[in-house]
Amino acid sequence: MTRFDRYLVLSQSDWSGVFSSKKVTVSAYVCIAIGYALWFSNSAIRLSDFEFSFRLVYSVIIFSILTLMLIGIYRHNFYSIPLSMIGFNISYVLAVFHQSFVILDHINVVTVCYSILYFLINAIVFRLTTTLILNFLVFLSVAVCSIAPQILGSGSSQPLLFNAVILSGSALVLQHLVLTVRGMLIEQLGAIKLQVAALEAEVEIENARREAREKTVRLSRISVVEALGASIAHEINQPIAAASTYCQALRNWSAIECQDAPETLRALAGVESNVERAARLVDNIRLLTTNKDRHYAQVDIRELVRDQIDLMQAEFDRRGITLQYQPEPAETAAFVCASEVALATINLLRNAMEAFDDPIQGAVVKVVCRQPSSDWVEILVIDNGRGLSPEGIQMAFGAFQTTKDAGAGIGLSICQKVAEHHSGSVSLSANPGGGLSATLRLAAKAPHG
Repeated sequence: MTRFDRYLVLSQSDWSGVFSSKKVTVSAYVCIAIGYALWFSNSAIRLSDFEFSFRLVYSVIIFSILTLMLIGIYRHNFYSIPLSMIGFNISYVLAVFHQSFVILDHINVVTVCYSILYFLINAIVFRLTTTLILNFLVFLSVAVCSIAPQILGSGSSQPLLFNAVILSGSALVLQHLVLTVRGMLIEQLGAIKLQVAALEAEVEIENARREAREKTVRLSRISVVEALGASIAHEINQPIAAASTYCQALRNWSAIECQDAPETLRALAGVESNVERAARLVDNIRLLTTNKDRHYAQVDIRELVRDQIDLMQAEFDRRGITLQYQPEPAETAAFVCASEVALATINLLRNAMEAFDDPIQGAVVKVVCRQPSSDWVEILVIDNGRGLSPEGIQMAFGAFQTTKDAGAGIGLSICQKVAEHHSGSVSLSANPGGGLSATLRLAAKAPHG
């Protein structure tokens, strides 16, 4: 705000906002055009008459003020409006005094009406004190000039003119009262706005505090789950290791005692293979919930996904859900942490399996492994289950967000964490025919973090 703005109702930026309306701008140009018309009709200057006089000077000043206002509005320099109004007020006072005391031409009712017009325009442009000074100056000049005949002894009083001056004074007092009340109302409105803003700020602060508390609770729960997961993985690893030892001992014994029972040997090999897979799965959980360095290597994603499908196949069969695997014919290689990608794939498969409330006819989960470019590999898990609403999809990646009665709500959070470790992403999208498509996108080359 400049020093000049203290005397104005509107600042430069406020005037810019007002004149951003095309209607306001056009109305201003129309008013200036009317001013030019009045100037032309009242100046009575002929092109052949260049005699220097007060009337000539006054006409040039009025023309210059109108032009200043026109150029200011056109160039968006709106300080030209209050400057022009000050010029109009001073010119009016000088013209009235010149008319009454120099050329001894008495003012009339029309001149008084002009003063009321100045009262109104000044109130639009200037603040209360400035408006009062300018309006009082205009009224005082009209009042003095209305009794000029009595002062100079050149005429008699005019009751109509006197009444018009009284009316003008009443309008000045009434306007001052209205502006004072308006100022008080504006101050009260400003105080109310400040109170409302303070209340809104308090509400926003309280909401931010509540969100911070909720986030702290979620982070605490995540920390507890990570610690608990690492502890459980450590405890489960011991009986798995014991089972693996017993399988090895049983294999050694069966090699001697069950040579004529190949079915027994195949069953034992299957048990041993699943024990090893369970051990790898537990290692994956322990790796994800600890800060140990991840081990990256070049891996064929097709085979890695196939291993997880083999691990989950029995559960899908038990629930009556068809599990289809569609890998690309060519090798889909990527530089990844195999244990983390395996864990993320298991979570996506489990989410798809639990997308069906009850065993239904035609329940299908399709797994696609592809490499759309040399920089990326994608694992898609597509189901035709109950799906999620758009709001549910947005909230699905939050920790402890679940739509299942027995769900912990951390499966997709784990997938998201794995994706971040591989400079990738995980996303959900609704299928046109129902169900969801989950896409795990991983960088095929060495990760950045």
